[in-house]
Amino acid sequence: MGFTDLTFTQSQKLTSTILAQLDQNFDALAEGDTSGPRIPRPIKWIQFCGFTDANAGVYVNNGISSFTRNDIGDYTINFTQAFSNTNYGMAISTISGFDYSDISVREANIYSFTSSSASIRYHAANAGANAQEDQHSVWCVFYQF
Repeated sequence: MGFTDLTFTQSQKLTSTILAQLDQNFDALAEGDTSGPRIPRPIKWIQFCGFTDANAGVYVNNGISSFTRNDIGDYTINFTQAFSNTNYGMAISTISGFDYSDISVREANIYSFTSSSASIRYHAANAGANAQEDQHSVWCVFYQF
């Protein structure tokens, strides 16, 4: 198997040979063949309740070994197996329980990210205050390129 660079022209007829090459390319991408372009793949994920440990509902795939709530809005996630190289990333999404009329700007950020763990914080800020907050739910997806 392998990935084959294909180019197409306008009005080109798609033959069975070309369709077979396209199918082979999709297989190469799906299986992470090194001859194909690098595509980020979600390989670890976690969803958790962002409140106290007593309220925590933690749902993970087998790539996460532990989850710790360090403080209000401060969490650390440890991986079962470290990432094999430096080509990795993380996406965060949260649900807040605050009213839409609340004028604070909220954001989650990664303040420590290594091949074996990630630490995130959730912040709220407005004209008069800046503080860490817990969230109803937090989702994190870890990608390897």
